[in-house]
This record gives sequence, C-alpha cells and structure tokens, in this order.
Amino acid sequence: MSEKKDNNQDLIGALVQSLQTGNFDEDDEEIATEQESYGEEYITQLQTACKNFLKKETFEVGQLVKWKEYLKNRKIPYKNQPAVVVEILEEPILSDDDESGSPYFRENLDIILGILVDDNVFLTFYYDSRRFESY
Repeated sequence: MSEKKDNNQDLIGALVQSLQTGNFDEDDEEIATEQESYGEEYITQLQTACKNFLKKETFEVGQLVKWKEYLKNRKIPYKNQPAVVVEILEEPILSDDDESGSPYFRENLDIILGILVDDNVFLTFYYDSRRFESY
C-alpha cells in the first residue's frame, strides 16, 4: 500500500512540476507539427483530393462504387470494397452533427449504399456521393 502511495505522490509531483515549468511534451509535439513545412507530396495529395471531391459522377441504382482516393471518411466500406447504389436521394439530407469542427458537420448525404458486413448481412448507409467513383 505504501508503494502505491509513493507512486501517486510521484505522479502528483511530476504534474505539479510540469504545470509550474510549462513543460508539456504533448504541446511541444503539436507546436512542432504546426511549424513543420509541408512538402510537395502533401501538396500534390491535397490537390488530388480536392480535384477528386469536385469531380461529379453520375450513379445509377444497382451500380457498384468505391471510395475515391483520399476521400474515405467513414470506417466502412473498406478502401477498395465495392458498395452497391441502393438509392439516389432527390433531396439530400444534411448531417445533423452540431459540432462545426467535425468532418460530418452539415455533410451532404445524397446517396444510400449497401454493403455486406460481418456474416454477410446486407446493410445500407447514407453517404456523400462526391466521395465515390465507379468500381
């Protein structure tokens, strides 16, 4: 029990010291990342992602689709997993995620896709069609 108490006191002491000195490892890493210069590869990927996002494709019910490069923002379908178009919505649904810092804030959900998951169970999900291309 005494050893656990000593460990707790050590942790508290280290925390107090870091607060007094302003020495935060995580903040240092974040600042270093923010100050890091982005190379040509990053710039090229960013431009490709934007071009892919803005390129509008036309889909039909029953068509197979997959994520466009750099635009996968959901866990499923997996990167190259085909999904089938179940419905194209006349009026898109705007995601009701109320956190403006979220990538899903006011996301334009205009297509319903179906995939097989787990034990080959067919499920449907709403997505932004701009993130998909023909399979």
